[in-house]
Amino acid sequence: YPHSNDKKQSSADNEKKGFSSDDIFWNKKTIQRGEQTIYGNAWPSSMDNEMKERVLELYAKGKLQSLVDDIKTFDGLESVTDAIDHMLSGTTIGKVVVKI
Repeated sequence: YPHSNDKKQSSADNEKKGFSSDDIFWNKKTIQRGEQTIYGNAWPSSMDNEMKERVLELYAKGKLQSLVDDIKTFDGLESVTDAIDHMLSGTTIGKVVVKI
């Protein structure tokens, strides 16, 4: 199980590595980190509407399920950058959710 409570990565640590979680989220930047691609936009511009509709249709029919990382919870817009830092830490499994 890859979760480790002693691993904590701050926004400042990410900036030292050449990226800012604020920039990824608010400016919808996509970055490459080793073999990992991190999209700042849930629907990249290369994905056409037909694909989006198909994904949403499959989800509505219950044929797609999301795995949600429940190790740490994030509440409110003020926690978005913390959630992104958590996601970028490499210790998450599944989606990181911010409750608004």
